[in-house]
Amino acid sequence: MGFDEEYDASFFSAMLGCFTQIHSAALNFAIEYKIFDIIAKEKYGGRHVSAIEVASQLPSSVQHSDLAFRLDRVLRLLATHSYLTCSYDANPGGDNHISGRLYGISPIGKFFVSANQNTSGYLALFTPFMNHPALVNTWLGFKNAIIDKETIDICKKVHGMPLYQMAEIDPTLNNLINKSLENLSFIVMRRILEIYKGFEGISTLVDVGGGTAQTLKMILSKYPSIKAINFDLPHVIQNAPPHPGIEHVEGDMFESVPKGDAIILMHICHNWSDENCIKILSECYKALPENGKVIVLETIMGDIVEQSEEAKLASSLDNTMFLQSGRERTEKEFEYLCKCSGFSGIKVACSAFYLRLLEFYK
Repeated sequence: MGFDEEYDASFFSAMLGCFTQIHSAALNFAIEYKIFDIIAKEKYGGRHVSAIEVASQLPSSVQHSDLAFRLDRVLRLLATHSYLTCSYDANPGGDNHISGRLYGISPIGKFFVSANQNTSGYLALFTPFMNHPALVNTWLGFKNAIIDKETIDICKKVHGMPLYQMAEIDPTLNNLINKSLENLSFIVMRRILEIYKGFEGISTLVDVGGGTAQTLKMILSKYPSIKAINFDLPHVIQNAPPHPGIEHVEGDMFESVPKGDAIILMHICHNWSDENCIKILSECYKALPENGKVIVLETIMGDIVEQSEEAKLASSLDNTMFLQSGRERTEKEFEYLCKCSGFSGIKVACSAFYLRLLEFYK
């Protein structure tokens, strides 16, 4: 009697879905203890290393007789999810049975090596952000965002304040948010600057919600003649380092926006309801000259549900936005925002990974 291969595959996928928290916890541990950095160390010359070697590099405060054995279990899990590569030496030359498994950095794992922050890119800080105690407690209230009509902001429901206010009083959370987005901006903007020519000819460029100004720094590296204004809330601007050509300005985008030839909104619209997005875009409209434009960088949801990696990430981000009453949108929904805020036209200019660059024309 033969087995149903589709049924068996579905069984494994269903079981894995039930254990995603273990995957997240293991990845968070590896980032906290810099496991990827240890394996990528130059001293190993690119060769694969055993759990015993990795364990020897961990702080003395966590050393114990079973450390390497337990660590190997985590490294094996990370390797099954392609964060690490693994080879096996049947004759390792030692008497410890785990010394034969040797681990290296995979193409995915390179995004978790801190030395790659300014080269191929670094995404590791999203994991401690998503596993921050305040966020973990928030996820426990996830169901309220669906079943309770009055709950449009889970953070506010669980903690009594929205996420951005939590960041104001929690320096660790604030740093994780800022650094995660800064590192993501580096990866995305490097691709954007390769293919998008829309920054040419701009005199003054305003980044609304620009954080630590990573996006503007990269734009200025290619277009140094631009006068750049980084506009954000006071608790964000106070952590933004000075940079030639960039003026840091504190303010509230719901009240007014600094004037410029073009305005960037990157990862801003998805934080807010349609009503609030229209308010923000309307302030941008007021700040632009007649031939000005808003450059919107956001995920675009497809009308048809797909199973691609990009579609999975887009839907994951969309559900993440239950945190603060936001959501990802379709192209038609952005056209609606464009029309309601007074702009005359909209165009999808290019794509970079999961983001689309849209231009709103005055």
